[in-house]
Amino acid sequence: MVKISVIIPVYNSEKYLERCLKSVIYQTYENLEIICVNDGSEDNSLNILEDFKKKDERVKIFSKENTGLSDARNHGIDKATGEYISFVDSDDFISLTLYDDFVKILNHTGQNVDIYNFNAYAIRQDKKSLFDDLFFDIKDWKNHTSLYAIHTIKDSRRPFSGNFGAYNKIYKTDFLKNNNIWFESRVIFEDQPFYIKTFLRANSIVVNEKPYYMYFKRTENNIMNTLSNKTFDIFKVVNIVDGEVKNSKFYEYLKYALLQHKYTTLSYMFFETVDDKKEEFYDEMKKILLDTKNENFDIEIASKLRGYPIYQDILALDKDGFFEKYKNKIIKER
Repeated sequence: MVKISVIIPVYNSEKYLERCLKSVIYQTYENLEIICVNDGSEDNSLNILEDFKKKDERVKIFSKENTGLSDARNHGIDKATGEYISFVDSDDFISLTLYDDFVKILNHTGQNVDIYNFNAYAIRQDKKSLFDDLFFDIKDWKNHTSLYAIHTIKDSRRPFSGNFGAYNKIYKTDFLKNNNIWFESRVIFEDQPFYIKTFLRANSIVVNEKPYYMYFKRTENNIMNTLSNKTFDIFKVVNIVDGEVKNSKFYEYLKYALLQHKYTTLSYMFFETVDDKKEEFYDEMKKILLDTKNENFDIEIASKLRGYPIYQDILALDKDGFFEKYKNKIIKER
């Protein structure tokens, strides 16, 4: 039987942790290794983990000082002994048949799957309905003839659609380790480099439109403050993604989508940046996007990209002019 290592980073998650753990422990597929990485929690999270470990021998607890989500996930990858790795955030939960259904697909495809990409619900605190917030539409994937179709990133019509999360995917362990793929340490937006590194290298991606993961979008002030204080991390992330794409065999296919990703992501983060840092952020954003003018884009193709006027205006306007033009548009449209 295929063994799956489920990695759960835990930091001050006492409010949601029990629900998360139950959704993993009660899976209909039982050959699981449940790796809980306690990332220096200061609440009751560790006690909750210990209680579950007493009840289920599959639960393993590794405690470390708090250094962030990326390091906790990397610690879990290092400890994993399963053939496949799955990530579950401690404030989310999963469908009880996720791993059972995955193994059935593995058996049908001869267990030759680098990445299994399944759908997820984004649940917002301010909305009652789940159904408007699926992560992706199966129509985003070309050549999708059946659930068992084998894809590469070239089949994705929206490769930078925002579906960067590591949690709605299952990865072959050897694929990650043989390609030396880890999460970027101590930055937010850590899923973006991980996503592009895995999808550019994967020879076999299986896509399932069925949602198995419930992801909670929260609005607590501490989350917003973290984002505002670390928006400059996006420059490192964008540069990593840019370098990965340009050094891959898929560059010509992805270059227009990459351009769109740059200006939409950077402009959004400009408005999330604290006011006294906006000038500095805008200058760096403008510099990065000015560099794209050397990439010989076909203007007829580029001009059809969603939000292309934003790109043109960043190049043409100063910080204040851009702010006034888009202050009531960009954030609301995300």
